[in-house]
Amino acid sequence: MRRLTAPMFIVAVAALHGLAGAAAPPAQPVPIPAATPDELASLIGSGKWTIIEFGGEHCIPCKAMQPVLQELRDALGGKGVIRNFWIQQYPAVAREHRIMVMPTQVVINPQGEEVLRHQGYWDAAEFRAALRRVGAL
Repeated sequence: MRRLTAPMFIVAVAALHGLAGAAAPPAQPVPIPAATPDELASLIGSGKWTIIEFGGEHCIPCKAMQPVLQELRDALGGKGVIRNFWIQQYPAVAREHRIMVMPTQVVINPQGEEVLRHQGYWDAAEFRAALRRVGAL
């Protein structure tokens, strides 16, 4: 009788338990895309709620905001759009929008008016509550 090696044993046990060919691990969430200055201008007043995360690709608090933004994107559905805007690439646009801290989240209503602004990391529950107060959720 042939002796099982460790990898063969794992495959055999998985097959016995119905785990062979199990579903792939869950897909990673789709990243929030970065907007260009032209896209940013077209989003403002587009008739949809717009959330812009002004930050940096390598900024740790900005990276920490990405799962929060992904969750909010799913909650907004077709009612709104969320974009990152990397201020190091476009400092003049950042100055135009009075961005002093990374990250800064700016919420713009469908009429193109800024209705919320927050600097730093924003907890998902607090962000949701603020969006509810202004009617975005």
